[in-house]
Amino acid sequence: MNSSLRLSRTIRRGTLFRRRGWLALVGLALISLTLGATVAVPLQVTRLTETLVGVRAPALFLVHWQQVGSEAGAVPTPAPGTWSSVVGTPSRLPRFSGNFAINRAVSGDVGLLWVFNETVGIATATELEISFHLQYTVGAVSTSVAITSYIETQRRALAGPLAFTVYWDSGHTTGVTFVNQLEVAQACPTVGVCP
Repeated sequence: MNSSLRLSRTIRRGTLFRRRGWLALVGLALISLTLGATVAVPLQVTRLTETLVGVRAPALFLVHWQQVGSEAGAVPTPAPGTWSSVVGTPSRLPRFSGNFAINRAVSGDVGLLWVFNETVGIATATELEISFHLQYTVGAVSTSVAITSYIETQRRALAGPLAFTVYWDSGHTTGVTFVNQLEVAQACPTVGVCP
């Protein structure tokens, strides 16, 4: 009799262990799916025949200069002016929100756009280096682009937050698929001297 009691206890423990094991496995799978859905799902924005897929990785190094959004879109009319690509001569930001480009822009062309917020408390007369890295395809041709722009904050402290929409022109009016994009913003130690 004792041996059968021990056997039944062993079976109960094994069954209980199997149940806990399956519950733990199901719980782990649910956590993985939840994290995967919130962290690793690629951004996909569709606009006409252009699609943005893949990795979107904004930089969050600067407290008062933040990328708050990006998507595929068309360059507006009139086409915005271009930010400087020369470290020693940054483009000065205006005291009001506006549109800019990081390469020569043509109205109606497909491109990527980023929205940046500049908030009260940003250091005045400071140069920022902003690097953009893009991968895209047109038909079967895959292309990578790296552009670095230099801007300088206003000479006087801001009275309120500003928003800047920045465009990159693909040079095409249709058929562009954006694969990956990365934006990194850094403050320079002094104007004309950047990392």
